[in-house]
Amino acid sequence: MSDPDRFPRRAEQARATRRQVVTEATRLFVAQGYAATSIASIAAAAGVAVQTVYAAFGNKRTILAAAVDQAIAGDDRPVVVNDRDWMRFVLESTEPAIRLRAYAHAVGRIHSGAAHVFRVLDVASASDPALAELWQETMRRRRVGVTGVVTPIAEAGDLRDDLTTEEAIDVVWTLNGHDTYVNLVDHRHWTRERYEDWLGDALVALLLAGGSGRRSSRMHRAVE
Repeated sequence: MSDPDRFPRRAEQARATRRQVVTEATRLFVAQGYAATSIASIAAAAGVAVQTVYAAFGNKRTILAAAVDQAIAGDDRPVVVNDRDWMRFVLESTEPAIRLRAYAHAVGRIHSGAAHVFRVLDVASASDPALAELWQETMRRRRVGVTGVVTPIAEAGDLRDDLTTEEAIDVVWTLNGHDTYVNLVDHRHWTRERYEDWLGDALVALLLAGGSGRRSSRMHRAVE
């Protein structure tokens, strides 16, 4: 029997501490940058001892990695993104326009929590080889996710005739980046819903034969 099974209260307390550390670290990373944020400042913000932070994470890079994962998922539950309801709706949609629009809503959901953390990692990766590897892995995972959305559409013959599957993946991977979200939502003051509708419209127009497909308010509810 593992320790979490034998001591569930202790395990939940440890998980709550990790969650608090990650939450406060995320706030500090976004507010002042990765380099300017110390383990001591994270511990102080989380209300725990510095030794507690080191025991739970080992180093600041691991905290940032946890912050990225938690920001993408929206919480610290041990459930992968593709198994969450809002992403399953995307992957189970067989009509291509609905699939792409639902995916656009899922991207908006992710970026509402993760775009600024991605930006922190992107900037920090320029001066830290370990974080550069994490950033490359994060981008690779994003492309894998896009591939899972686009490939069934391509296999069904619903892509535009002048697009290969790889080109379609390139288009989606480019448009769904955090920088586009930050530019439109932060700098141009779009609402998240407007961003999601724009992204859905763009994906449908750029990828699908005919480039049509009506929006559905049902998708807004499904990904919340």
